[in-house]
Amino acid sequence: MKLFLKRYFAYLFDCGVSYAAVMLLLQWLVLSPIRKLWGVDEAWFHESWNLQLYVWISISLPVWCYFAFLDSQKARGTLGKRLLRVEVVNEQGNAIGLGKSFVRTFFKLLPWELAHVGVIFPSPLYFAESGDIRPLTIVGLVLLCVYALSILMSSNRQCIYDKVLGTHVQAKPALDKTIIIEKDSK
Repeated sequence: MKLFLKRYFAYLFDCGVSYAAVMLLLQWLVLSPIRKLWGVDEAWFHESWNLQLYVWISISLPVWCYFAFLDSQKARGTLGKRLLRVEVVNEQGNAIGLGKSFVRTFFKLLPWELAHVGVIFPSPLYFAESGDIRPLTIVGLVLLCVYALSILMSSNRQCIYDKVLGTHVQAKPALDKTIIIEKDSK
């Protein structure tokens, strides 16, 4: 249960970092002023395909890059995972490559992508007259719950996508505090 809670809080932390970076910095500070210069106004977002493309490029892709790059052998863990001392490894206990990390990220974030599609199609929910819950959004939330339950019910605390990909999240080994003192041999 301890590992599950570490994973959960690392994920929450990483979602917070992603939200701050993507929504506050990228969207508000950078893209809002620039898109007006390009002639992209609110009316442009009424078209579902336009909004989906914008969300994919300006939200999904940066978040995927955050998780995929940082969980790979290049960086060895997202900020949340580093903070809570957990890591993603393959079946041999080694860090995973960027390609496998990207596929793992795709499946990990699939519930959110389904929710995005659900609120954008057939017409953007933001502009709809009724705020009905869309079926694909429910599917995304159910999948997120299935992921959490699969971790809790698995004997080795693997999520479904980790089982398929041959990866798992483990606690990082404790730091070796042994101090080696070399004697001066003169």
